[in-house]
Amino acid sequence: MAEPLKVLVVDDTITYRMIVTRVAESIPGVDVAASAPNGKLALAKLETTAIDLVLLDIEMPVMDGLTTLKELSAKHPQIAVVMVSGVSRTNANIVVECLNSGALDFVTKPLEENAERAKSSLKKALEPILSELIAKRNISGASRKTVPPRTAPAPGREAASTSSMAVPLANGKRPLPRAQRLSVTDLRKGATARQPQTRHTPPVTARAPIPARPSTPVPTRPAPRAATSPVGGGPKKPNLILIGSSTGGPAALTQVLSGLGGPLSIPILIVQHMPPIFTASLAAQLSRSSGLTVQESQENMTVKPGDVVLAMGGKHMTLAKQGSNFIVKLNEGPKVNECRPAVDVLFMSAATIDSGNVLSVILTGMGRDGANGVDALKRRGNCYSITQDMNSCVVYGMPRTVEEKGLSDEVLPVDQIGPRIAEICKR
Repeated sequence: MAEPLKVLVVDDTITYRMIVTRVAESIPGVDVAASAPNGKLALAKLETTAIDLVLLDIEMPVMDGLTTLKELSAKHPQIAVVMVSGVSRTNANIVVECLNSGALDFVTKPLEENAERAKSSLKKALEPILSELIAKRNISGASRKTVPPRTAPAPGREAASTSSMAVPLANGKRPLPRAQRLSVTDLRKGATARQPQTRHTPPVTARAPIPARPSTPVPTRPAPRAATSPVGGGPKKPNLILIGSSTGGPAALTQVLSGLGGPLSIPILIVQHMPPIFTASLAAQLSRSSGLTVQESQENMTVKPGDVVLAMGGKHMTLAKQGSNFIVKLNEGPKVNECRPAVDVLFMSAATIDSGNVLSVILTGMGRDGANGVDALKRRGNCYSITQDMNSCVVYGMPRTVEEKGLSDEVLPVDQIGPRIAEICKR
């Protein structure tokens, strides 16, 4: 039996430490090994206690969450961190900075006054993240193995990648077999992959690779669908660029937008899974780091060539057409794939209008959101699809579902996606 995921809970409020502890321990495979009321004491406990994951509050005396995260990342880069934040605009700015400083993800503190409802709400937010960590550990067959350190890029700076090869599925080449890919057990950013051995390219060995369990079968993938591109000419120049992301998305979006090399003449619409308030902070951070003007979506806003629009947290973003202009529509309809905003909602809306050629990009994220939307665009025959590769994903969920359905035309490491988008748009 695999050892449990060892968790450290850090929060200055004793009541909330108890709530988080009980919620975490109610998730199978999790053991809360320690708790601390501030960052300074948390760092001291990490010197004497084996910990896999820290659930870290933001606002604390002595040493706050952001300062703690930065020191923790420097001293213990193998330990994952999930921020636990109250909902405020100040906290939202700090959360976005934390996500770009190495935090795996964040959850918001429940607003319910009833303790049981608060626990239920928190468990619903935490369980997918912790379960993903546990599942990847079990699949790898690693028992308490040290995972590769995360290499979170500074905002606006692209992470170095040892992979220099795209995986152009449209040209008949199969994706890299799983045995040649780095396990995402630790859900880290920027991990490097072992490249397939060829006559011309020697293998690049990943840091502390974890071999896949031999008994775990590799699922058979459907044959990739042919790319919608001119004969012998690659993808068509798009009229619209659609991007979807989730866990690990803020840092990935920073790299992609920074990699464009400047504004494009084509509108870009982005859905990042985030609750209300946080997306305004993310839009501001992406503007600072990329040099582009990233706007949070607003009802009935006209999307002009070169605009970059981020879906408002808590609302689905759809597209309508008014003459030659794209118009943003927002709604609070039911969650799709447990998300609002949802990538599928935006992509499917683009498939119902005269959107011209569409370039879709699916980045790191948990779950399946985006696959049905890409499929709808592909069925119209005007979509070229890029997905982030497994090795550079924090969580290889959303890109995996697109790739395994045979919908991805190119699989690229995150640091190559921005330059590739720019190249396609210059055709």
